[in-house]
Amino acid sequence: MWRRMVFPLTVLLAVAAQPAQAFELWGTGPLSGATVQVTSNFDLRYHHVPDKLEYFEDRNILDYWEEVFRNNLLLTKEGLVIGAQVDQAAYFGNRYRLDGVVTDERFLYLDGIQSPFDHALVRLEKLYLIKTWEHLEVGIGDNYASYGRGIALNAIKNTGIDIDTSIRGATFTATAGDFEISAISGLTNTQDVSMFNPNVGIIEDPAHMISGMRMAHYGVGPAQLGAHGVVYRFTRDEDVDLPDLHRYAEDLDVRVVGATVDLPGVLGFDLFAEGDLFHYSGEEFLGESEGDSLQGYAAYFSATAYPGRATVQLEAKRTKDTERVNTFLGAENWETVAAPTLEYELVITEDASATVNSNDLTGVYSRLDYSLNGGNLVPYVSAVAFVDNDLGGEHFNSVPERIGHGITGVQWFRGRQSVQLNTGYRIDQRVDLDWGADQMYHLDATWIIPVNPRDTLEVSLNGRRFEWGVNPLQQDDFLEMNNALAYHLGSKWVFIVYQDFTNNPIIQSEGNLTFIDPAAYGQTEDSLYGALELLVHPKPSSTLRLFYGAYKAGIRCAGGQCRQLPGYEGARLTWQSTF
Repeated sequence: MWRRMVFPLTVLLAVAAQPAQAFELWGTGPLSGATVQVTSNFDLRYHHVPDKLEYFEDRNILDYWEEVFRNNLLLTKEGLVIGAQVDQAAYFGNRYRLDGVVTDERFLYLDGIQSPFDHALVRLEKLYLIKTWEHLEVGIGDNYASYGRGIALNAIKNTGIDIDTSIRGATFTATAGDFEISAISGLTNTQDVSMFNPNVGIIEDPAHMISGMRMAHYGVGPAQLGAHGVVYRFTRDEDVDLPDLHRYAEDLDVRVVGATVDLPGVLGFDLFAEGDLFHYSGEEFLGESEGDSLQGYAAYFSATAYPGRATVQLEAKRTKDTERVNTFLGAENWETVAAPTLEYELVITEDASATVNSNDLTGVYSRLDYSLNGGNLVPYVSAVAFVDNDLGGEHFNSVPERIGHGITGVQWFRGRQSVQLNTGYRIDQRVDLDWGADQMYHLDATWIIPVNPRDTLEVSLNGRRFEWGVNPLQQDDFLEMNNALAYHLGSKWVFIVYQDFTNNPIIQSEGNLTFIDPAAYGQTEDSLYGALELLVHPKPSSTLRLFYGAYKAGIRCAGGQCRQLPGYEGARLTWQSTF
């Protein structure tokens, strides 16, 4: 297998090792003098697959290599921006021969994807042009948009969890004094190649039509007023053979209208409010007894005050049937609507993600920070309360819940040393007490310790204990931990040791370390994960990472979107270069 890797690996490393560069185009053409920036990201992963193949029980015959290479190009000149993203993915060592028959272990892409290579794929993922004048900006190609707090439309990049769905079409923004109007219309373009997660079975995702418009009036007294509207038409299975532009000729599925009010610095408060109305007409969004259409709505409010040394935050929301707009998008692992969650996203579990995606939710969040010692010591306390009446979707419970979540923590800084600590308790109490309550205790902390004038030691701890109430399909209580120890050698080298643990039976991954649990009467469990990583910064804009080990599967949430991400075991080399 290594012989098959030598040539492609050598070429790829030679290309990937080139740092990001910015340079000017020469000549006398219309783009002469333009600045061009190229950013490269390269990832080579060795996947260890614990499954064994019959007749090869003593060999890891199903292990394989995966390579991903992403290039972003950005050209700018006097109000003109041209951008492109090209992704490439490939498998190596993905076949075995048994009795003279060559067998593919897995497929990088499925029918519908065009590629001249069986185990390699090159995609022009994003392409856009934006031209700006004094009062007008026009864009074509792949663009993004978010209205208000993302309740009506939230087409943004969320690359931390490998979500990047753009709207491929046209957009414009025009301004006149204190008035601004913007619009976007196009077909969704889902990111096909994942940079951080395994690429397997890539398909041609359907293109859905999204069109939206937003108007804003600034300086209406102390207020900033906005109004927006969005329409959606989603692709069905029977539509896949029709041209994508046919979405514009079909009946609309969802209509959303909304308004925002922003009042910064009024009587010592920063205030914001948004309201949205949803109208569904596609039968896939409706229940059996809901007729030909359905109405949904959302209301959101936030206030921040700064009395003395304190900072006080208050948020409240009410959503009813807003998550239905994402009905067609679950299999595509992204959402076009994402209301503020009010959640502490670091500790969201399978249970809490159901609240995030609830179709009948009322919530209130509050937080108090108090600054001491010149701002070097900031303790805080926060609390959130939800009434979740939804029983469908991801919910495990059969009766509505009343949820409370309290968190307290502290941030402390002194020179190069710092401590951040958060600890909390959450209870999801079923309204019928016979069904019990879900409970979670959690703690996370980060401690940065100077070792000498150049080096620092960073300790990260993260753990949670979850206890289920009574469910029709009963799950087991579980404990999870994610810990890390990092030594920063100057500004160029970082040495990291990772340790994960979970005994959650829902998690679809296996640990790479043997662990004897006394409570399991000496049985060996695949619950413990370990890994080592080396980070090198040869230049401030470049990072080389070498990883070996495993980490567990689990839910990751960012920006109101949650995604179930797979675990990983193996080795990987990553090169990232930005400018």
